[in-house]
Amino acid sequence: MRSADDERSGFRKRLRHDQTEAERRLWLRLRDRRLAGFKFVRQESVGPYVADFCCREAKLIVELDGSQHAESAYDAIRDAWLTQRGYRVLRFWNAKAMTNTIGVLDTILAALPPSPRTRGEGRGDLVVGATSGSEGEGACQPEPHPVPPPHPRLPPRFGDDEVAEALSPRAGRGGDTG
Repeated sequence: MRSADDERSGFRKRLRHDQTEAERRLWLRLRDRRLAGFKFVRQESVGPYVADFCCREAKLIVELDGSQHAESAYDAIRDAWLTQRGYRVLRFWNAKAMTNTIGVLDTILAALPPSPRTRGEGRGDLVVGATSGSEGEGACQPEPHPVPPPHPRLPPRFGDDEVAEALSPRAGRGGDTG
């Protein structure tokens, strides 16, 4: 006879396998510490419940719901139980996660404490949607594009050459010039 833990583990495994498209889209952005260095797990057991996504260190649970969850008494009881144990629960509609993934990620990021990453480490994914100014965590200074070295078989381009500005770097390089 299977134990309750085995049944629960099998249930969570089925949920991971049969995830919705919205869950799949959000998971691709949360997994592997991709959101500001926070570790999220999916289909995590929390007491008698299973959370869609959970950040254990921040005690944050993210739920993606379909229309069957509108004004659900079960969800209200579940959220109250989780809140009593120190968890914060964020709920998003599946449609919102599909059409505004960046907005959902920004909301999740705002609910998390300051990033555990050190300044500059993986800075490209600290700020999800909005671009940051020149200060603060996740701020990226735009890097100037390097000037490519001159091609050994082509004449040099001059700074006042209007055509050079309009053409792509590969323009004019066809054929044999040697």
